[in-house]
Amino acid sequence: MPQRLLTRIQARSALRAHLSADETVVLFPGLGHLEPDGSHWHVPIHGEVFANGRQVGLGKRFLLKMLQRAMKVPESAFQTDLFRQRIARFLAADCRGRQITVRLGEGLQVLTKKSRRNGHFFGSLRLPAEVAPGPDPSDCGGAARVMLEIHGRGEEVPAIRGKAYLLPATGLSVISDIDDTLKHSYVACKRTLLANTFLRRYEAIAGMSDLFRQWAAKGAAFHYVSSSPWQLYGHLADHLAQEGFPDGSFHLRAFRLRDHLMRRLLMLRRSGKAAVIRGILQTFPQRRFVLVGDSGEIDPEIYGVLARRFPQQVAGIYIRQIEGPGDTPARYQHALRGVPYEVVRLFHTAEELQDVRLELPLK
Repeated sequence: MPQRLLTRIQARSALRAHLSADETVVLFPGLGHLEPDGSHWHVPIHGEVFANGRQVGLGKRFLLKMLQRAMKVPESAFQTDLFRQRIARFLAADCRGRQITVRLGEGLQVLTKKSRRNGHFFGSLRLPAEVAPGPDPSDCGGAARVMLEIHGRGEEVPAIRGKAYLLPATGLSVISDIDDTLKHSYVACKRTLLANTFLRRYEAIAGMSDLFRQWAAKGAAFHYVSSSPWQLYGHLADHLAQEGFPDGSFHLRAFRLRDHLMRRLLMLRRSGKAAVIRGILQTFPQRRFVLVGDSGEIDPEIYGVLARRFPQQVAGIYIRQIEGPGDTPARYQHALRGVPYEVVRLFHTAEELQDVRLELPLK
């Protein structure tokens, strides 16, 4: 039997054996990079497996009560379709130990490691450079888009699709926060933050999508790095797409409702972003980066550290100023010490960044 056919039969058998009909797989859009010898693209794979509709345990029902108490809202607030949609992934059953097979082009590969306790799975594929697609002008900053497929629940069920970007070694990337940078979240008030997360429709910050589209037209790639949990990925991605933000990779936070009190959801927003951004910069040492964030969290401090460590790569730091105790000259002076003056821009509205010349060298 030909090896290719044997591999395909084995892959399909593994899928049928490890995924049931009520389980859903989501692939998150990631970044592929060309290996040093130029022969292959390294394509990281990250996704999750979960099942909606299974019985919600006592622990999760208790945490829903805690969430209601923290938000100080009546029980009727949790009966809306919008709340059910936002909370659904948090209440879904995480599927551990699932074997995942991914199709990239004509190849099928079974990921070495099964899904973790929180349903997330990780792996990587190697794509020969000679068969990789070329960049599409409509894609993420000159990156080539590759489509991924998971045939998880038998031949009669449509394939589950995802995508990854093959990002060139050189060029310009925009790494942007989401909450209070691209949409109103009001992280400074935890009660309001929770209401905006679970009860209200997302509200985009005026002008930011237009600004990002202008930058995309000049060849910038986009990477959305947020402390929001992966459970909100679908809602955030849909919101950014509906508002016209450029396509790009997503980098969010792992969070498991049953493992944390609700206050941990709030505390998670203070950590993790620096390591994610540092990893992107280290993976693409020849690219230049613009970091966009806000003063509501610790973006100025994170970006200042990164600019001092990677001075040749960080071409711009743009901080949206949010009125409050943290919006002070002393804070910015300390957080951004040692960063060249021309690299930093503080702004209140997107119009204040219209004069930025997003090109290399950045001015």
